[in-house]
This record gives sequence, structure tokens and C-alpha cells, in this order.
Amino acid sequence: MVLELFSKRNKIKKDTDVYLYNDITDQLRVQITYILDDIFGKNGQKLYEIIHDDSDCYKILVELLAKEFGVYNLCNNYKHEFHGYRLEFLNGFLQEKSAHKVIDYIELAFSLTTNIANDTKYQYAVERHSFDKVVRNAIEELNDRFNEHSIGYQFVEGQIIRRDNTFTHTEIIKPSLEILSRKRFKGASAEFHKAHEHYRHGKNHEALNECLKAFESTMRIICDKQKWNVKSTATASTLIKACFENNLILPFWESKFTSLKTLLESGIPPARNKLSGHGAGAEEKEIPQYIVEYALNMTASTILFLVHAEENI
Repeated sequence: MVLELFSKRNKIKKDTDVYLYNDITDQLRVQITYILDDIFGKNGQKLYEIIHDDSDCYKILVELLAKEFGVYNLCNNYKHEFHGYRLEFLNGFLQEKSAHKVIDYIELAFSLTTNIANDTKYQYAVERHSFDKVVRNAIEELNDRFNEHSIGYQFVEGQIIRRDNTFTHTEIIKPSLEILSRKRFKGASAEFHKAHEHYRHGKNHEALNECLKAFESTMRIICDKQKWNVKSTATASTLIKACFENNLILPFWESKFTSLKTLLESGIPPARNKLSGHGAGAEEKEIPQYIVEYALNMTASTILFLVHAEENI
């Protein structure tokens, strides 16, 4: 059997992005080894002990990877009969210089875990509920670590995917970043990157505030270039009004796409104002992560729309 590993499915891409793809740091690698020990145990048999099987997970991983990489050992001069499969796997993982092969290690380990979790022959195991929880927690922590280190990967549905392979990221986020990389949008670009940085670190209030700043900055830059009479201190509502009054957003679109004006006027600003702006009181309201992700995507798509609309004036 020939495995379709991550490195075979992906080629190095050099683009403007908020995530890194080719630099898996030593710190992140070590953190992942702790997750793997939580899953497999230091004898490689933790999961199999739960489902009453004698297999060694690390032995399986070493043999599969060595075959696919075309080597006898995953690290130089290593004899697993003396040191064990766990150390061979972990040393190979920590020493590997190719970022794509590092992802191969991670993907195969977590794929093995999810395959066992989904295997129906284990569904009646006595401790199956604890096994499923171990798997879910491990995947969640892995994805959190990717976010923490600004690494553009996520483990989803049994495999590692690049964030820039998702439709939203490819069609909305990256084109917006490319537009914002233009010199005149320097301020808006910095704000949008800050929004992503806050999002990755779970600072949801700050992320929403930076989304609004980037949105306002983009409109203000367009208004300045077009010499529309808008004060430098104008807020989102005033800027949106100026865009409509000067036909940046054509009036007839309101009848065809009635939600457009609502999106621009109440989509992004209220998310900031109601959940993270003034008047929050002594106890700040918690903002769910999915709202922040939605706000980021909404901000990106709106910026993209505004700049393209200006180009067609």
C-alpha cells in the first residue's frame, strides 16, 4: 500500500498570508510530543490498552513512515531494538528538516488515532467513552497549538489541511491581504493582521476592535483618494454613508441585494459595539470564537468589495 502523505499532496507556496507554512519550530514540535504521549503513552500502547489490543502505535508509525520515506530508520544510526520505537519516532520528528515531512509525522500519528476511534469493532469497548475523549482533546489541543504559533494548518476529518486550501481563506482572506499589501493601505493592513494575531491568541475583544479599525481605515483611505468630504475622525456609519452618497456602492444594488447595506452598516460595527465596545460594564461579556471568525471573514470580504468597487468608479 502506498500512503498519500501530506508532502505528496502539497507543494511549497510563497504568498502573502497571516500564517506560516514552512517553519515548524522546535518549541511547537516538543509541545506536540507531549500530546502524542497523552494519546499513545510512553510505551506506545495506551490507546490499545483501552481497547484491549497488544499493538504498539509507535511501531506502526515508524514502519509506515520509514517505508514511505524510503529509509531503514527515521534518524541516523538508530537501532530501535535497543532504544524502542517511541524514541525513534520522536527523534526523527524532532530532527526532521523538511517542514512537509514534519507535517507527515503529525498527520499520520493523528490519522492513526482517529482511525482507531472510528473503527466499529471497538465501539463496545468498556472504556470506549474515555478513549473518544482522549482523541477529541488531543485534536483540539493540536489545532490550538497550530493557532498559537501562527502555523497555517489544521487537523480536520482525518487529515492535515492548509488553511489556504479552504475556500474562505483562498477566495476571501488572501485576496484581501494582497490588496491591503498595497502601500496606501499600510495602516489597514497592520490592523487586519493584528485582528488575526489577536484571534489566534484568543483575544476576542481585541480582534473585533481591530476588524472594525481595518474596515474604517479602508473606507477612509478610499474617501481621501476620491476627495470626498469626510473628516479624518469619521466613524463607520459616516464612512458608509459617504460610500453610498458617492455611488461607490450603487443605489440599485439595494433592490437586488437588500442585505448589502445592512451588512455594511450593522454587520461589523455592532459586533464591536455590542460585544466589545463602550458600555460593557464592569464585567466584560465573553465573545465566542465563532463570532470572531465570522467577523474576520466579513471584514475581509467587505474590504475586498470596497476596493474592487473603487477600481470600477
